[in-house]
Amino acid sequence: MPSDLPGAVGFFTTRGWQHTHDTLDLVTDLTRYRPPRGACEHAASKRITVTQPGSAGVTGVRAFEAAIFPSWTRWFTASSPSDVLFARDRAGNITGTLLLQGPGAKTVLAAMLGPAAGTIGCVGVAPPRQGEGIGTALVVRASEVLRDVDARNCHIGWTVRESFYRRAGYQP
Repeated sequence: MPSDLPGAVGFFTTRGWQHTHDTLDLVTDLTRYRPPRGACEHAASKRITVTQPGSAGVTGVRAFEAAIFPSWTRWFTASSPSDVLFARDRAGNITGTLLLQGPGAKTVLAAMLGPAAGTIGCVGVAPPRQGEGIGTALVVRASEVLRDVDARNCHIGWTVRESFYRRAGYQP
């Protein structure tokens, strides 16, 4: 429920809606995107690599999703390998994943961001590996991939992790 629409909040509250938590949308201009200084150093020091899985690697990504983030499995199953990034540690284990689309991605902010908008979503890192900079490295690499295919802006929606995405250069 947009907090800047108090009439809507009142309308839905009278019909049983209850506030449980806040979420936000974040964006960045990709035309001159450069990752913030030091954004990927922690993951790099752990020898984490971020890449697209290709047709052969998508099975492993989908298995990772089913085991670690089962509520996202359907989104990864419906996506092509070119819409997926994943992180691997030096032993070859998948440690994190995300989905990206663009330009021309379907986003609720398309009217504001334009037809060359991209999106990033379903960013997840295996719980034992969280805090190692893997998620930030995934978001930074996805932003570079989108920039390089001429997406002009990128939207990350429906999140509660503002400080996490700010590390990769995104703003509410």
